[in-house]
Amino acid sequence: MSKGIHEPGKIKWDLTLCNLLAWIIICLCLIKGVSTMGKVQYFFALFPYVLLTVLLVRGVTLEGANEGIKYYLTPKIHKLYVAKVWQDAASQIFFSLSCCTGSLTAMASYNKFEDNVLRDSILIPIINCLTSFYAGFAIFSILGFMANTKGVDIEHVTTEGAGLVFVTYPEALSELPLPQIWSIAFFFMMICLGLGTQFPSVETVITALQDEFLFFRKPSVATIFRILVCAFGFLLGTPMTTYGGYYVLQLLDTFVAIPLLLVGFFEIFAIIWLYGYRRFSEDVLLMFGHSSGTYCLFYWYYSWNWVFMTPVVLLAILTFDIVRYQPIISDAFPLWAEILGWTIVLLIVIWTPLWYIIKAVSLCRSHRNAGTRKTCCEMCREINQPTDKWGPRNSMDRLLERYQRIRSDASSGRSGLFINPPSFKSSTSSAYLPKANFAVRNSIAVSEPLYLYDDDLSQRN
Repeated sequence: MSKGIHEPGKIKWDLTLCNLLAWIIICLCLIKGVSTMGKVQYFFALFPYVLLTVLLVRGVTLEGANEGIKYYLTPKIHKLYVAKVWQDAASQIFFSLSCCTGSLTAMASYNKFEDNVLRDSILIPIINCLTSFYAGFAIFSILGFMANTKGVDIEHVTTEGAGLVFVTYPEALSELPLPQIWSIAFFFMMICLGLGTQFPSVETVITALQDEFLFFRKPSVATIFRILVCAFGFLLGTPMTTYGGYYVLQLLDTFVAIPLLLVGFFEIFAIIWLYGYRRFSEDVLLMFGHSSGTYCLFYWYYSWNWVFMTPVVLLAILTFDIVRYQPIISDAFPLWAEILGWTIVLLIVIWTPLWYIIKAVSLCRSHRNAGTRKTCCEMCREINQPTDKWGPRNSMDRLLERYQRIRSDASSGRSGLFINPPSFKSSTSSAYLPKANFAVRNSIAVSEPLYLYDDDLSQRN
């Protein structure tokens, strides 16, 4: 390693070749879009569970494993009063679920319209948390064995961050009989997890660009475009293959959590407070039908979380980040590295408010050119309303009585948060809501989602 980020040094060709190999695998798996990615994801998503189980079974049979598991399961209640713990927990959830990165939106756009998103939104976080809990047993059983071998308390062998994955845990595996086998299994699992994370991230970039520039969807261009995106990703990763690459990784790791939380707050504010949580709930329920259970879940549990709990928690965490922030300026990180980090944050979060301002200015100019005058409140109310193109893709579904009532609420000029709640219809009645067919593409300006026409949908339903 070099002395700091200001001394990157030469490129380490072994790391560069590994980076190149990873991007070649990503390119080959994404060359045909989600049709190929979906197949390889079965392996990269499920096989790590097999390797994790193998490591767990081996770990719990080692001497001292019980002490490691006991340390893992012993609660430290006083830590709940530490704000930093909640900040780290929020960052972990955002990263593990890929919240506010665009991956969930991009991948969900390829689902069938009648896909039960309510079921998915409940099962995925539960499976994610259970997986993390399950992985903890495999980690701490091995760490307990390592502490027992060295004759020290387990606190002295535990660490966090990259040190746990690339230093402490491999060192513990080296103490096992046949360490080569266990090390290969562990690092192959890490490779699978890393590639499995990269697939949706890269596909998100490709999907966003293809949605915005339909030229990239042409069959003669799509393959070349995907190769160029992967080549650009390889070039972006090259600085981290130098002797100072670890400092670049630390810089990114320090600053990427803040924009995710800010983007999350912007999303919840735009969708729930501007577009309206009742209107948004109706859109979701319109896709897979109405029942008493989903009605209660949306209009009691989800509404409480969307309108109050989530914005308050995000604001509290963001406030703590700002108040307790410590600059990273040191011998390894000069002032320009700090400025670079905040520039990255700005480039990530600026687009939502910027496009909102641009749309507001455009609306003001259109009214001024038309000779109409409106108050500030009327202008804000108008810009927060969905466009006429927003709605079910199938024109017949636009004639549904329930959807027409939603549109009338939207055109009435009321604030999105306070439109009238829907009248409940039982799923057993003759007026049971049929399944509609939305096709909406993600937009930076959330207040005006863009409508996808039939010829834009080569792979989506």
